[in-house]
Amino acid sequence: MGLIRRFQASAKRVIRTSWGGQPELSTEEPPVAWLAGSDRRDDERLINRRIRSKTKFLVRSVVRTPRDRRSVVFIFGCQRSGTTMVQQTLLDRSWRVLIMEEHDRRLVGDDPDETTWQEGSIVFRRIRALPFEVVAVKPLVESYRVAELLDTAGRSSAIWMLRHYLDVSQSNLRRFGLGNAHRDLEPFLTGDALNWRCRGATEETRERVVGLLRDGLEPLDAAALFWWTRNQLYFDQRLSEDERIQVLRYEQVCSHPEDVVRSLSSHIGVSLPVHSTVPRVRSRRGADSIGELSPKIEQLCAKMWESFEGCPELAAGPVGSPRGRSSTER
Repeated sequence: MGLIRRFQASAKRVIRTSWGGQPELSTEEPPVAWLAGSDRRDDERLINRRIRSKTKFLVRSVVRTPRDRRSVVFIFGCQRSGTTMVQQTLLDRSWRVLIMEEHDRRLVGDDPDETTWQEGSIVFRRIRALPFEVVAVKPLVESYRVAELLDTAGRSSAIWMLRHYLDVSQSNLRRFGLGNAHRDLEPFLTGDALNWRCRGATEETRERVVGLLRDGLEPLDAAALFWWTRNQLYFDQRLSEDERIQVLRYEQVCSHPEDVVRSLSSHIGVSLPVHSTVPRVRSRRGADSIGELSPKIEQLCAKMWESFEGCPELAAGPVGSPRGRSSTER
């Protein structure tokens, strides 16, 4: 219990930057307005996306894709790795693709905060009824059972989104607040195997996380460790041996978007509109760094990052920055 109390106390710490530019500790959570962000993504208003979605569905309801040509593309991986960018920027421009958000009630039921999918036979019956060639879903909390979902879906393909651990960690803390990193790891500490954050994790993974938490972790270290746990699922499931799933690097999308769009088109079996999509992939320079990782966490994450070398990958190639990192923030 003492470890859990220390853990909960550390989860409340938040680092902010003073007017003098020096980081300092605060117990205040980030303001909601800061977390919410803009209703724009890639300079397109949310209302425009909603209108396009409704129009696409209306058109496809008249000109329906034959059932034997319908398929599903899954987007898996760690949160803050660019999964939304793949859906909304790379896939949503095609009138042949329907985007289903994480909280779509056809996937998770009527609870607006739920992200865990309902029973597979129910979900895929609803998906197969949709009159589109491709339905794109991103069940990130289901990343521990990739092969099961692909098998149940029938005609399907998948992407494992990968982004450098330091970029993901800093994005996580900026978006959700620095207390969130420890909250993400708490289920490992309490042994809550039903919580999506550690669902599917091996005993070896859980022991590694608990051991590192006992040593004490700063928020950035905790966020990076959570990145490690999510991407460990890729290797635990031996997904590199499944030809239906390909790794897609966030950094590659930002640096070579045209190659990625063409490669993605081939992977999902639908030609995506290159000329209207590529200009929307805009790199944004990240905010000031929150800090540096401790040597033990850096070593752990760097080893995993290197382990992805040689795995089946979409548009594989150099991204033009050290260790494959991008200086962008999306």
